[in-house]
Amino acid sequence: MSNQISAEFPFQSHFIDIENTVIHYIDETTKEKTDTVFLFVHGNPTSSYLWRNIIRHTMPFGRCIALDLIGFGKSGKPNIEYSYQDHIKYLNHFINKLNLKNIVLVLHDWGGAIGFNYAMNNSENIKGIVFMETFCKPMEWQNLDFMTRFVFKIFRDEKAGQKWNGKHNAFLRFILPMSINRKLTETEKQIYFNPYKTISDRKPIVKFPQELPFKGEGTLNEKIADNYYKWLQQSTIPKLLLYAKPGVQIQTREVELYKSIFKNLTAAFIGMGKHYIQEDQPDNIGDAIKKWYLQNY
Repeated sequence: MSNQISAEFPFQSHFIDIENTVIHYIDETTKEKTDTVFLFVHGNPTSSYLWRNIIRHTMPFGRCIALDLIGFGKSGKPNIEYSYQDHIKYLNHFINKLNLKNIVLVLHDWGGAIGFNYAMNNSENIKGIVFMETFCKPMEWQNLDFMTRFVFKIFRDEKAGQKWNGKHNAFLRFILPMSINRKLTETEKQIYFNPYKTISDRKPIVKFPQELPFKGEGTLNEKIADNYYKWLQQSTIPKLLLYAKPGVQIQTREVELYKSIFKNLTAAFIGMGKHYIQEDQPDNIGDAIKKWYLQNY
């Protein structure tokens, strides 16, 4: 199946005031009356732009909202820590302020950790969960390949992380393009890079690797991830796991595990890809969401 990949972002920007700053989002649909909200939540170091070629597939079925996490994209850059808890708080405020109900979460990377926590604590608002290339449980060093371990041990060190992701912008310059099979166009690269022109702009990018929940570290973040992992195994809310090969965070091992323990889970292979699979397989992702949605609702 061909994937029509466009650099265009043909959506109107909206801004909502939250905690003395703003969250940027898009809000699109082609369905006149709908009670379904597809809420797209990205991770590091991307933005709502990541979803541009997928949203057109879900617009006929509901209201499609994609936000920029606080500090990312066109959202505000307040002087906060950009901790996992900060992102949880801002997403909660965003959903509450827009009074969103009947939500189908569409989650990637850190968007998964933030969105799973919301779903666990607000299951009455959740209609379904679509997730891809994210961590459904505390991470384990032994499950990472050598290069990923090497890079993230550097990024998780406060001084080294500031040097490489703050000063040298390594996550955007190297990790993003290396995690996509095709070569991004200059337009696409510019849109991804624009929000992070200064070292201070990159604080959220620096912080995320340091916040990763690793098993055995005894952190609050590990506890949160462990709690939502248990919840994902118990909840009967319809779930769709989208995976690529070889993948990064969700590989064959994780696919088989989640298929065996998550209730009401559909797993769909969407083609070849690494981590930012939306940039390689947008139409396959969109078609899989459409098929799953029509089967479940």
